[in-house]
Amino acid sequence: MRTKAHISLLVFVTALACTRVPSREPLQWQKALPGLDYARAEVVTGQDEQPVGVHLLRLEPRKWQLRVVTPDKMGRQLGSPADFRAAVPGAVAAINGGFFDPAYKPLGLLVDNGQTLSPLRHVDHGVFGIAAHQPLLRHAREWNALPELEFAVECGPRLLVDGKPLTFKPGFARRTALGSDSQGRVTIIVSDGVLQLSELTSFLQRGEREGGPGLVNALNLDGGPSTMLEIDAGVVHVNVPTPVQVPVGITVSPRSP
Repeated sequence: MRTKAHISLLVFVTALACTRVPSREPLQWQKALPGLDYARAEVVTGQDEQPVGVHLLRLEPRKWQLRVVTPDKMGRQLGSPADFRAAVPGAVAAINGGFFDPAYKPLGLLVDNGQTLSPLRHVDHGVFGIAAHQPLLRHAREWNALPELEFAVECGPRLLVDGKPLTFKPGFARRTALGSDSQGRVTIIVSDGVLQLSELTSFLQRGEREGGPGLVNALNLDGGPSTMLEIDAGVVHVNVPTPVQVPVGITVSPRSP
């Protein structure tokens, strides 16, 4: 027999479960430009059970390229997404890059247009790269020089490896990440608010019919106050501001015909 207490508990648990289950509606991708799509999703966080906005910019590497922007290219030590875009002709989007030390020196491998700008660190991080228009993800300790490597950024931790999520320490922060799907498309991911890495990874792994981007590989970039995003591509205009500036950015620009 169910008492009033049992019924009240059942109602409470049911309501709690409903608030924690994120939407499973398919992502609504918006075509910004040929080979470049944008979507915004909401991920429910366990911190306060409120949805956090996540921006996704998906690109086809044969039509669009990722470029690394450093202080040498900007002509200044620190920059914003607008500064990163200004340093690369035709850039339509920009985010922050990887980690850096207190003197604002980049930490880890950076490759731009085939040129190494910062050396590899053999630590427990990952390297997200593009070679011959194909995205790839490797552990930093297993990294080898690749022919036709045009872009690479080292950071961590890795979030998804061949479709499998890794395990992470608990902690909430704003997030920036790079990922790729089974079709070889690259996706930039930036959150409006704070998320645990496990929450972000679960969303990134989810198939498109279940409301996620269906990524198979993903790498976490520098997040927290460094997280930033600017998109000005066709009909898509997005700005995720931050009060700080960083020494390294990543831009999206069209490939030359």
